[in-house]
Amino acid sequence: MPSCNANPSPRDKQGKHIRSEVSKPVHATEAAFLSLLETHQGILHKVCRMYARSEEARRDLFQDIVVQMWRAWPQFRQESKASTWMYRIALNVAVSGLRRSAPPTEAITEAQHRFPDAGPAHSGAVERLYAALEGLNKVEKSCVLLLLDDYSYEEMAAITGLDAGHLRVKMFRIRKKLQSLILGTIK
Repeated sequence: MPSCNANPSPRDKQGKHIRSEVSKPVHATEAAFLSLLETHQGILHKVCRMYARSEEARRDLFQDIVVQMWRAWPQFRQESKASTWMYRIALNVAVSGLRRSAPPTEAITEAQHRFPDAGPAHSGAVERLYAALEGLNKVEKSCVLLLLDDYSYEEMAAITGLDAGHLRVKMFRIRKKLQSLILGTIK
């Protein structure tokens, strides 16, 4: 798991400092960025686990997301919650394929994601759930991830750029699709 404190300033994959061409507002200091990243890095890790197959691919995706966040940092006007801004960038990077890895196929366990004390009694159901999640496309995964993190449809709309009404319909269809995938009626 990458640590935000390991590098004092954001760097690209070649180790060079990332500099923004736009002059930064007062809030856009490196220390404020790193503090925000440290506070909300769980969001990035969730997105990386949902979209990247291997540990190496997750590290690469995490780094790509941080680079994009750093580039967007000077324009962040704090009109939305920081977590909403981070989700929007993370999902855009993951969905748009800015990373080098292929689409994910590795299921994550409930213990790795939300319930650290989940025992073996739940492992079969959890495995079926995450196997079903692999049957969703990237946009559907984004919607499920946001819904599981208790975002309202309006907040999800702000993050995904989709209309809230469209998201409600989409989530209804995703639930039906997941149900079919879990029950094995869709291959």
